Amino acid sequence: MATVTLSIPSELKKKLSEYPEVNWAEVFRRIIVRKVEQLRRFEQMVKRGEL
Repeated sequence: MATVTLSIPSELKKKLSEYPEVNWAEVFRRIIVRKVEQLRRFEQMVKRGEL
């Protein structure tokens, strides 16, 4: 599996630190996967002339 490094504002980092029980890497991974799926569906719609 590849590693991605992400920069976030320190204020956001402080807020994330308030919830140590949350696996933030997994949360971000799921968000990225969802976005890629949305973009692929959009591209397919464009190719089919639906947009």
